[in-house]
Amino acid sequence: MSNSLCLSGSVAGRVLELADSLGLSPEDYVNALLERAVPRRRVDLMPLGFKVKVAEAVVEAALETFRRPLVVWSGGKDSTVVLHLVRSVAGRLGKGFDVVFIDHYMHFEETIEFVRKVAEEWGLRLYFKGNERLRGYRYGDVVKVDSLDPRDREELLRIGWGKPEFTYSLNNVAANHLLKTVPLLEFIGEGGYDGVFIGIRWDENPARAGEVFFSRREKPLHIRVHPILQFTERDVWDYTLSNKLPINPLYYRGFRSIDDKFETRPTGDKPAWEQDLENTPERVGRAQDKEGIMELLRRYGYM
Repeated sequence: MSNSLCLSGSVAGRVLELADSLGLSPEDYVNALLERAVPRRRVDLMPLGFKVKVAEAVVEAALETFRRPLVVWSGGKDSTVVLHLVRSVAGRLGKGFDVVFIDHYMHFEETIEFVRKVAEEWGLRLYFKGNERLRGYRYGDVVKVDSLDPRDREELLRIGWGKPEFTYSLNNVAANHLLKTVPLLEFIGEGGYDGVFIGIRWDENPARAGEVFFSRREKPLHIRVHPILQFTERDVWDYTLSNKLPINPLYYRGFRSIDDKFETRPTGDKPAWEQDLENTPERVGRAQDKEGIMELLRRYGYM
């Protein structure tokens, strides 16, 4: 029996097109698809109370170590838990921190309203940061690379984007990088932040399963801090509900993972925490090509 498979026609063309759009070889793209088909989730079964103690220890170590700490907050469930942890520990230690919301200009209106409301209630020092050079485009627009600012053209070269244009959509690696990674790194560099809290988890995506609590990033030089790596989706909701944290209203409407309003869909009719979290994919409501971008974004500095 042959151990090789040859693709031709429209199937081969589609594989080549999607692999190219993600900056991957056809072989790496197919392997990524297979890994997503049978996800390798890294789950720690430690009881939640002890996971919280670990998270608090990570936060305390970061606040005691870094001169300029920053929390990246999306208004989603994971980053809200991280924000609550940092706020609680910082209050106990008498430490300060800043918060940034990366605005890719395609957020749900409910998310923006939620972030502003919680920031006011919690007394946060909140900043909104987007790539202002791309603000004038609309979802679905075709963006000509030659028309971009030199800084953005250089960023596309850095991630290996060689096409003359791209679609203004987060389901596109060029737009995603320019709208998320670039403003985040610009904000970190301009503000001189040396410790950056991020709300990622081991079980959320295979691209994140190898992450550690403190990891170094270059250009600009800083350390990423991941306090809730060991949390599961269920842990996040148990922590949120038991601590009566504010909840983005989209979660009540069946969304389990929230990004942009054009490509994110509810995954059921029940509130997120009442759905089958253990046996159904968390991010199935997002455009799936976008999930293939995750590792590339991580490689170049987003998460």
